[in-house]
Amino acid sequence: MTTPVVQLQGITREFSGSVAVDAIDLTVERGQFTALLGPSGCGKTTTLRMIAGFLPPSGGTILLDGKDATHLPPERRNIGMVFQSYALFPHLTVEKNVAFGLRMRGVPAAEIRTRVGEALELVGLAHLARRKPKELSGGQQQRVALARAVAIRPSVLLLDEPLSNLDARLRIQMRQELLRVQRETGLTTILVTHDQEEALELADSMVILDRGRIVQQGHPREVFRAPATRFVAQFLGYENFLDLPGRGRVTIRPEHIEILAPTQKPPAGGEVVDATVTAVRFRGTDFAVTVTVGDRTLQAVSTDEALRPGASIRLHLPLARAVPLPGDDADARLEPPDQQECPA
Repeated sequence: MTTPVVQLQGITREFSGSVAVDAIDLTVERGQFTALLGPSGCGKTTTLRMIAGFLPPSGGTILLDGKDATHLPPERRNIGMVFQSYALFPHLTVEKNVAFGLRMRGVPAAEIRTRVGEALELVGLAHLARRKPKELSGGQQQRVALARAVAIRPSVLLLDEPLSNLDARLRIQMRQELLRVQRETGLTTILVTHDQEEALELADSMVILDRGRIVQQGHPREVFRAPATRFVAQFLGYENFLDLPGRGRVTIRPEHIEILAPTQKPPAGGEVVDATVTAVRFRGTDFAVTVTVGDRTLQAVSTDEALRPGASIRLHLPLARAVPLPGDDADARLEPPDQQECPA
């Protein structure tokens, strides 16, 4: 059995008496792409910075390749890191930016040239080696930062919201680029993000944090399909929460609720309810539809361009698509993720 690259054992971090990371345990296996996901300010970046050595933990142990690294300085951890701002040196060329970490480690000049060339080839920027960062696009700057992190051949690559400064089109392109580089190099990678789509697309393992604690982790597909609590469900885009007789609290995604045509016979295995349309929002390929059922508001999806607010409709709630929330309790926060307050 191989030794995990990163092991966090009861890691805690406090700021002025406020707990930002609360005694978490986490294991990252060799070659794994792990995403730390959660609302802003809930401990994921703090956790990353403790792994990197930029912040000392208030308690617990950090093991890197099986060795205690809790109190090692960053330069002795063999960790590559890509920041949200890229942190490139504006006065240095692309190749000198990529070479910087190697020079700091005392790598011989001939090997530096080789490694810089390999890293720039990997990210497709060998032809821009002599340019300065200001002459590059945002996506190209991000690739330079990635090449610099990869060039030192780290034991683990840490990515702190690396795509958040890019526009939507570039973010999608760079997701593919990140995944390609990670797969080609086999680098153990930990990504911090608040973007669920980014985590679902890139990660082998998804870890969701709330108020400094890990509330659920597993393969992205498993977590997405079976959120353990209402908080996790809301964060992953579930919007409808219902109490069904014999099933308790469940959630159903908007795209799984069917709006029935006036004379349509409902499918078997579900519940049919009368509803009133209160809002219709065009999204390009479909419409997001808000409805009321009694005193409850639900969200559905439709392609019917004739739907208007005030219309009386029937909804089919497929019980097979109802996801139970076994971890939901009275202490679960019920507000949407963007309204949650978390410690720093």
